[in-house]
Amino acid sequence: MIFRPLLSDDRGCASYLLGSRSAGLCAVVDPHLAVREYVLEAADRGLKITHVIETHLHADHRSTADGLAERCGARLGRHEGSEVRRPFTPLRDGELLELGEVCVRVWHTPGHTPDSLCLLIEDRDRAEAPWFLLSGDTLLVGDVGRPDLGGEGAASLLYDSLQRLLGLDDVVEVYPAHYGGSACGGGALSGKFSSTIGFERRYNPALRCPSREAFVRYVTAGLRPMPEAFEALRRENLGET
Repeated sequence: MIFRPLLSDDRGCASYLLGSRSAGLCAVVDPHLAVREYVLEAADRGLKITHVIETHLHADHRSTADGLAERCGARLGRHEGSEVRRPFTPLRDGELLELGEVCVRVWHTPGHTPDSLCLLIEDRDRAEAPWFLLSGDTLLVGDVGRPDLGGEGAASLLYDSLQRLLGLDDVVEVYPAHYGGSACGGGALSGKFSSTIGFERRYNPALRCPSREAFVRYVTAGLRPMPEAFEALRRENLGET
């Protein structure tokens, strides 16, 4: 397996390239850097980008997913309920994408946004079990995604999505779409871009809330003001401008 984080520390944005060296195929998840950065990263490793996936509609940066997919002739995947106006391949809960021995399982995890996805990654040369999770903005390191982008009842939906993630083994690694410096989480958001399910289960304050009601109170009480740029970036990523 090839796995390469591509980060932007100034905005706290994380994207990921993953794939199979033996099959020569790879996917890029949540691209936010210039298209050429991902093209060169894949070429340096002898990989062809066949899938570009967005875990949710982003509001804090301009997505480069459409441009990357067009440049590479790749399949561009978003949740089937995404409201993005540009063409994409709908992804459904439970769907499996295969890149040689590397398998990507799609989970729909609404809450941060209605279209939020998490991606469970397996390397079947090692085991037919999840090795790590690309958690989008559902589960962050030390925090969870802000629910005020998700509409009515989003905090309760986020609670259910997180309970599903907590069914994973403690050893499963967690790689979110944002980390310290991003406004997509709360005050507990860590500057570290990776963790494990077990560490977050034990030490993430949001995950230690004793009930749904306590969780909803916690995530709504700690909301930071919405950055002014969010709405304009969201509309741009929707394809409205």
